Amino acid sequence: MISFILTLKRLLSALRKLAKDSLFRTLLGTLAVILLSGTIFYYQTEGWALLDSLYFAFISLLPTSMETGLIPEATLSKWFTMIYLVVGMGVMLMILIRVGLAVVNFEVSEEKNNELQKLIKKQKTSKQKK
Repeated sequence: MISFILTLKRLLSALRKLAKDSLFRTLLGTLAVILLSGTIFYYQTEGWALLDSLYFAFISLLPTSMETGLIPEATLSKWFTMIYLVVGMGVMLMILIRVGLAVVNFEVSEEKNNELQKLIKKQKTSKQKK
């Protein structure tokens, strides 16, 4: 549980830093438009419930092999899904990569801060001995 809390802290700190990045905000906006277009398309074309449409639009962009139980039936939906996945997965992967890099950079800077604090503490200790 402690490991989960520490990991969550790192993730939230990295996301807070990423929120200031204009490219990341642009990617999130683009992803929101893509998800909205997919949700509306599946809602209207397939006749799925709004939540089911959003769920399928979101889950299909994640790089996992989750089974949604929803399968586009119309020919137009199949064509749309192929194009939607090519465009949407690119944006989603860019976001996931940026988040991963932000977490790694946060951990590196955290380690550097810890080393710097140890060095300062060591210098204070050596000055007190003199």
